[in-house]
Amino acid sequence: MARMGLWVGQVTLLKQEKVAALADSEARLALKGEYEVATKPHGHGDIHFLLHSTGTAQRWAAEGRRWLYFFQDTNTLYFAHHLATLGVTAARGAAVNMVSVPRKAKEAIGAVCKLTHADGRSVVCNVEYNQLEPLLLASGHAAGDVNDASSGFSPYPGSINGLMFDLVQYAATLAATGGRIDEFINPKFSDVSRSAFKSPTRLECMMQDYVKTVPPEQTVAWTRYPLEFGYHPCKNDILSAARLSAQGIPPGCASTSEMAVYHMHATQLRLFGAEVGPPQPASYRGVAVERGPAVVLDASFAPCFSLLEPKLPSPQRVRVSARSALVVSGRDVVIEALELDGALEVTVEEG
Repeated sequence: MARMGLWVGQVTLLKQEKVAALADSEARLALKGEYEVATKPHGHGDIHFLLHSTGTAQRWAAEGRRWLYFFQDTNTLYFAHHLATLGVTAARGAAVNMVSVPRKAKEAIGAVCKLTHADGRSVVCNVEYNQLEPLLLASGHAAGDVNDASSGFSPYPGSINGLMFDLVQYAATLAATGGRIDEFINPKFSDVSRSAFKSPTRLECMMQDYVKTVPPEQTVAWTRYPLEFGYHPCKNDILSAARLSAQGIPPGCASTSEMAVYHMHATQLRLFGAEVGPPQPASYRGVAVERGPAVVLDASFAPCFSLLEPKLPSPQRVRVSARSALVVSGRDVVIEALELDGALEVTVEEG
């Protein structure tokens, strides 16, 4: 029996426990009431421990599953490239493949870096944006994190928290480590004296720090996609988004995420040679967006870039104006020619 498009047995729920919260820099326990210790989540890095301790990862591997894809953000485009990421991971024999996008220097996105120890050991991993600048300065990079003159982007691409795992290698590493991930603490101080917390904090861990536990014989890779297929989260309310927009910072809200989906699909058509109207600047309640044709190519029509090509035998005969809306769904659809200046929805059942 199916529920919400999924069959019973396709969904596994794992419950994360909380950890004690700390009240101050002396690590005194924070209290919730007179007799109860306050608690907070331990971070999304617990997923590795939960998959191991419940036997879920081992069960999936025993059932013959080969790949595991993690995505843990409100980014709307993870499934624009997950099949390509799978292909690269398999072709390269990587144990872990981190999805990344071009990143501007100082941008608040974790960065993919290769860290090399004094003894020659190295690791490819995510470095959080608030740690990158101090790390570069301390390791002799006097300019810190700056954009490359030729590309206009930082040499350290952004990690967008999409990770593809070889499940067999993953289960073996979990068996060796127990799914334990390095912890850190990130308190928010109430003033410059850094003596008191704004609110209780806790030890936490991050999902992407798993790569630091990968044995040296396994490969950690990263795959970078163009910004059109990259990171467009929906995480800010419209008032916060308007404030960010006024500062020239990506707003990361519902309207910009929606436009990103349309732009990604329109870009796919353009890359094959179709003529699709370009996006134009617009504003909604103070949020700047790039509004172009609303194009949606459903996964039933073309789940990935390579499967879109045979659906467009003559892409030069496809023209979509900037003010149009186009929705296409159905595996058996082939677009031989299309001239659209308006709205069109094509829905075709199997066969």
